[in-house]
Amino acid sequence: MCDVVPAEIHEILERAVKDNIDNYEITVHDANKKGEGYLGEILFLRLEEKNNSKQVLELVVKQAFTKQEIRNVTLIREVFQNEIYFYTHVWQCLNKFQERIPSRYQFRKVAKCFASVLDDKAEKIVLENLKFQGFELQDKAVPLSKEQFELIMKEYGKFHALSFAYKALYPEDYAELTKELKDVYSRFIASQEFQAGIKITNEICIENLQGCIDEKIMEKYKLYPENCVEMFQDSIDRTTKYTVITHGDCWSNNMMFKYDEQRRLTDVRFLDFQLVREGSPCCDLSYTLYSGAPKEVLQDFEHYLQVYHDSLSDTLRAFGCDPDKLFPFRELKNDWKKYCKLGFMMGIMIWKIKYTKQSEVKDMSDIVEDKEAARQAYYTGYDKKAFNEVIGDLILHLYENDFL
Repeated sequence: MCDVVPAEIHEILERAVKDNIDNYEITVHDANKKGEGYLGEILFLRLEEKNNSKQVLELVVKQAFTKQEIRNVTLIREVFQNEIYFYTHVWQCLNKFQERIPSRYQFRKVAKCFASVLDDKAEKIVLENLKFQGFELQDKAVPLSKEQFELIMKEYGKFHALSFAYKALYPEDYAELTKELKDVYSRFIASQEFQAGIKITNEICIENLQGCIDEKIMEKYKLYPENCVEMFQDSIDRTTKYTVITHGDCWSNNMMFKYDEQRRLTDVRFLDFQLVREGSPCCDLSYTLYSGAPKEVLQDFEHYLQVYHDSLSDTLRAFGCDPDKLFPFRELKNDWKKYCKLGFMMGIMIWKIKYTKQSEVKDMSDIVEDKEAARQAYYTGYDKKAFNEVIGDLILHLYENDFL
């Protein structure tokens, strides 16, 4: 057994393999890069059975930060509770529910969860390591392609259809399933730190883009720093009757893609369900579009909404449900006007992260130890030219479609 693996990791690995861990050789791969595990650390482990069968498991262990100073200023406990509940209850329920429909309509894009621990200050999740199945992360600084968005929208259509169908066919069971989900976004926006973050990011965008985009557009956007908190709150409410279990944290770092030998896209997996919540499907869709789309995708965004809705409709029909009653395309477009603000607010912060140089990346330890230095660093250390270009395209898209 590998001595560098802590005892508490041995314990959860025994749960994962349902066997005595002494029967396995454990190899530790590289840990996550600085800043990639925002609320915890990630270990990559290889377990190889010692007997002749030579069974090999490639695993990822997500473990929450235990340092009290970090836990005091974050929602670590809540997000791990949420993600563990997703894997142990929500996904198990929805996955079983979809067994009744043909496989081509099923959503099978979630990593296998082997084990989890919910003990306070010891929260952990063990997942399959998709890297060893040929999946890879997109370079953060590279926008997603048209082909990637086609696939993402099709799969989100299937995923959201599971909620619509389950709610329509088993409304009481759906209500019971979703009542334990924590609305982490509501907790985020209640914190002064998060409010300051979205305000500062909007102010940076205004300062950077002054003189670069049409003044009439800028005049409208200049209202955002003052109103962004209220906009965010409005975009996470559940007043629409068209709600589903959403992925929640939909940027490209929470997706892995697979390609064939000619680098043609073949598959995708969705990661990190810590922000899973009940909300408008538009929250997921606008988040993924506005945090990762290049200009050519934004210019044709209604096509991608149609791709999503076609996939959702096909899956709903497979369940015997009527998509025109459960979520008509016109209602998707109507709800977009309100709920896309979540995607925009998260998008501008995500693009700022994406274009931050690795040497300037701060993790939670840095932020807790010196909040003022971390705040000042937010204004520098990023590719300003690339950031301004993508945010300028995004604001223009919002204005041209009357979403701003």
